[in-house]
Formats: sequence, structure tokens, C-alpha cells
Amino acid sequence: MGKGKLLWIVVLIFLSACAPLERERPIEIVAEDAAFLDGNWIFASVENIVDGDTIRITDLNLDYVNDPDLVNAFSELDSSIRVRFLAVDSPEDTNEKELYGRESTEHVEELLESGYVVIEMDENADFDRYDRLLGHIFTVDGVNVQESLLKEGLARVAYLYDEYKYVDDYLVAEAGAVAKGINVHSIEGYVTERGFDMSVVE
Repeated sequence: MGKGKLLWIVVLIFLSACAPLERERPIEIVAEDAAFLDGNWIFASVENIVDGDTIRITDLNLDYVNDPDLVNAFSELDSSIRVRFLAVDSPEDTNEKELYGRESTEHVEELLESGYVVIEMDENADFDRYDRLLGHIFTVDGVNVQESLLKEGLARVAYLYDEYKYVDDYLVAEAGAVAKGINVHSIEGYVTERGFDMSVVE
């Protein structure tokens, strides 16, 4: 079935030699002309949601990564990989707690409740200085997680060190949340160029 088809149904079986048989189950990916289909992308299991802009993945399927350098890079990594959502920043919800950090984490948990994720590599970004994989995050039915977070006012566009795919969409989504004054944009001065300023929160 070609990439030009409007409806793709991809059935993948995540196999692990050490996993018990009952954990081996197929996952059906249904995406109507999803944006990620034109790039280098991977399927993976979600090991855990760290917070609103970071997850950890395992059981990577690299069948749709066409860049041999990326394939080699993945082969040298551990089986569990930390992933940072490219071009966005959400309030902290780990050791440090910031306002709307819990809500952003819960939003990602809801979007990725299937337990699987699609990550599209950007041609201008791969790993950061902390060896975290950078990418555009999609649900199995093609929803862009970054764009959804921005629309809900649960993240800001950030860390634009190059020209990344989808940034125009991200900026539009963020502008809509700013106009509505929702969540992180509901408190004047909370969103800054450096992150989120808890000193303005009463």
C-alpha cells in the first residue's frame, strides 16, 4: 500500500525475546494521510510519561527510518530511550512543581493512553546534549501531541535552534491559546522567554 493512500492501516507486532507471550500483541495504526508518513518515523511502546514534554520509550520499530545514520545511532542506544518533545516546553512536573505542570502531564497521558507512540524525526534535530531523542510526537491515529498541548495552553513554543517542521502550526496553536487566555496564559507574566515564572503566581 503506497504512501499516497488517504487511509493507511499498518499492523505492527512488537516482539521481545524476553517478554512473556501474553504481552506480545499487535497494534493497529490507523492514520488518514497523517503528516508523519512523509518523514523518518518510528513506532514505540510508551514506557512512562515523565512530564508534559518528556516521555520514555522502548520496543522501537525502525522499519520506517530511511536514514542509515539514524538507524546506526539507535542501535547504539539502550533499549529504553528518553524522548524530549521538539520545539515546546511545558511546566515542570517532576522534582520541581510548576503551575499547570500536572495538567500538561495528564494531557499527554490521555493522548498516549494506547501505550504506543509515533515519533517523527526532524531533519534539523536528532539528540540533545543530554542524549535525549528529539522529535515530533504523534498518537497512533495521527494527532500531533505538541500541537494539542499548545492549543490547550499547556505548553509554550520554545528552543527554536533551527528551522523545524510544524513550527508554523505550533505558533498558530499557541496564539489561539494566548487569545483565549487559557491555562498557562491565564496569568499575566507567567509564560516568559525562559520558561514559567512561579513568582507571579499568587
